[in-house]
Amino acid sequence: MKRWQKWTVACGLVATVGLVVTSVDLAPHVEYVPDPPLAAVDSTLPPPSAYGLPMSGFILEQGIVKAGQTFSDLLAGHGVSAISIDSLVRLAQPLFDVRKLRTGHPYALIFTDDAERLPHYFVYEVDAVEHVIFAVQPPMNVRVGKRPVVTEVKSVSVAVTGALWNDLKEAGADPALTMQLADVFQWSVDFYRIQKNDRFTVVYEERTVDGEPYGAPRVLGVRYSTSDITKEAFRFAPDSAHVAYFDGEGNSLRKAFLKAPLKFSRMSSGFTQRRFHPVQKRFKAHLGTDYAAPYGTPILAVGDGVVEKAGWTAGNGNYVKIRHNGTYSTQYLHMRKILVRNGQHVGQGQSIGEVGSTGLATGPHVCFRFWKNGEQVDHRKEEMPSAEPVPPAERAAFDQVRSTLLAQLDEAQNEALRISTATF
Repeated sequence: MKRWQKWTVACGLVATVGLVVTSVDLAPHVEYVPDPPLAAVDSTLPPPSAYGLPMSGFILEQGIVKAGQTFSDLLAGHGVSAISIDSLVRLAQPLFDVRKLRTGHPYALIFTDDAERLPHYFVYEVDAVEHVIFAVQPPMNVRVGKRPVVTEVKSVSVAVTGALWNDLKEAGADPALTMQLADVFQWSVDFYRIQKNDRFTVVYEERTVDGEPYGAPRVLGVRYSTSDITKEAFRFAPDSAHVAYFDGEGNSLRKAFLKAPLKFSRMSSGFTQRRFHPVQKRFKAHLGTDYAAPYGTPILAVGDGVVEKAGWTAGNGNYVKIRHNGTYSTQYLHMRKILVRNGQHVGQGQSIGEVGSTGLATGPHVCFRFWKNGEQVDHRKEEMPSAEPVPPAERAAFDQVRSTLLAQLDEAQNEALRISTATF
């Protein structure tokens, strides 16, 4: 091989290694972990008295539905005939489809407390509230029972010290409120800019069953305070079919566009005319905003629109571009996976892809680009149009709800500040 050929091969190898080192993500792979379900079914059944069944002369046997087990399996194993099982299935049809028994849900069998151990009742736990009672012996019948759900209005006020989730938990509140607050303020508060000592004061509903939390809490009113601004939101239903959050003036918090395409992450690079590119190693304009997040984190469409392009380029990697109307378009780069197709209509908050590091990217993130009248702009500086305000006919009702919640927010915030001052 000639000397110039050797030099060509050597230079090619060096260039390849350089490209790998600068453009391939060599950091530890961190995968997105979805939030756990907020209303898991408890594996421990309540005492038999909760069913309203006479237990004198009976004994209770508890169990958990195993993978592959059917209604017939659970009863036939205790001597219930196929004819009786078929009768119970037919009786249950208007109330409950026995094919909907789910793995991991608890059940109970109630037997006679004698040598025969004759099964009299089978109880299946649909969830923490609802259970289905099957009377196995003649006269057979099926009914649905429900435990009472207790609803309480609570309040909490916390200063941010680190993770809002932990701050709420330490204050004795359900940390799931964090997700609720992110949803309420998703159009008006950039959660990537929350600072230490910012304060969240919340009035919320909490539901319990037998003293245990049931479902997610529901935010009724919230105040977010920083050293510079105060934002408030009040839950109100202009009609029975629509519930929304409004500010103190009755304006909807819902905007045409979300503040960011990810619910939780960190902003790793902002919109600028001059940024040192981490791959190309030179200064150039960065006409977008980077949000770093674990691989697989859902990327959300910030507004309603139509997918103009879902594809791949060497620089952008897997990307999606959405046309929202004649004025606005958005683009989402470096996806690991695209979940939409060209021409598809998408709604605000819909998952359109997953965070990745395809294209010219050194780590998992989404580069979010925003166009207004054909020009790329910094979306964080744009004043977005809002949805409809409280209708005039409902304004008096809204004012009453707002006044009540304002008093509760003031009381909670003043009490928290008093305790903080006393502790200090």
